[in-house]
Amino acid sequence: MAPLVPFTVVDVEWGWPNQPVLYRIRAPAGATGGSRLSPVIRYLSASNRPKGASGIPDNRNEFLAFDAVPAGAWNIGHLVPDGSVDGKFVLASTETAEVEAALGLREAGPAWCHRKVDIDDLMDLFYARRRGDQADDNQDGVEQRMTMTTDIQCMNQVYAEVLPTPADIAAAAPGPEVIGIWAWQPGHSHGMAAESHAYSIIQARDPGLAPRFLGHITENGTRIIGFLLERIVGAREAGPADLEKCTAALSRLHALGIAYGGPLRRHSFLVCGSSSSGDAVLLQGFGGSFETTDKEVLGRELEGLELVLSQPSELERFNGPVDMKRSDLMMEFLSHGLIHPFVVFQLGSSGSITVTAEQHKEMVAELAANDYNWTEEDMERAKQRFGGSADAAGVGTGSESVN
Repeated sequence: MAPLVPFTVVDVEWGWPNQPVLYRIRAPAGATGGSRLSPVIRYLSASNRPKGASGIPDNRNEFLAFDAVPAGAWNIGHLVPDGSVDGKFVLASTETAEVEAALGLREAGPAWCHRKVDIDDLMDLFYARRRGDQADDNQDGVEQRMTMTTDIQCMNQVYAEVLPTPADIAAAAPGPEVIGIWAWQPGHSHGMAAESHAYSIIQARDPGLAPRFLGHITENGTRIIGFLLERIVGAREAGPADLEKCTAALSRLHALGIAYGGPLRRHSFLVCGSSSSGDAVLLQGFGGSFETTDKEVLGRELEGLELVLSQPSELERFNGPVDMKRSDLMMEFLSHGLIHPFVVFQLGSSGSITVTAEQHKEMVAELAANDYNWTEEDMERAKQRFGGSADAAGVGTGSESVN
């Protein structure tokens, strides 16, 4: 029998609703018996959440009835419900298999840049800096601000962070920080690959149109899960006064045979410099991009640009002060075991919540009684009861709309 090694749960795809559960774990270096010096990323999978599990757990290990896994050269572990304890998984078996075929974890590739940096090395740098920042804050008595800060180059990405520049690409990066963009779970690789491909064309044919692509992000030194970009310090999002320059930038993208795809937003354009005529405009966020010479498709993007630049700023909303009323309500929702899928839908579609804490508790109880199944018909009934948009917020429910 193989010896056991401890592990850390890095991420969990909870499989909500009606989807498999997928754990991404980190085992110590050498756990495979090979020569790899960095920690090893492995996956644990289950067809559904264990019976008796009450929604999203308070910590990532809560569903697991074990704290160590076998050493050896495997990369996928199969979980089954613990026969003696409700709401827990046990590890039934392990195998060595292609994660693409077995779990749908496709590459965000193909590789076109010679530089590669492993995600574990990047996050080690990130957490080392965070510990240093926290130590400085404690020493100086700096009070933490109640704000959620989002860098303009991290907007609308699954995972994105401002990271210290790795030593092996520092010569290519102009500053102390870079932008890391990645996604490890099923369903996001296509957008990552499309964005990487767009950068490959831009960097070869019009490199001044977008932030520089600095390298691929890998997992276990092999599977490509993202990329690193130059951080554009001091860039701002575009507004109505930047229409001419944004039109020129978008036209340059079209001249490369690439449609932005969409949706275009004000922060799709990085305006560098002051408001003088010397401003430069870069494009970013090519997850929906595709190659085309269809003049009708490209023309629609240009025709809609003036309206895009007149919209309210998403960046300002994300970087604004925390809404403490909403925060308190969400914390109460979490005490019910999970945030109900309908609340997630409302936040994403309108930014408003029309469900009271008591109603949310009842909805979660109904969901649990239905084995956590949530269908399109359930969603339509909830929309009729609580309203599905900001225009319908609070209508006929007797509930208070939290914006």
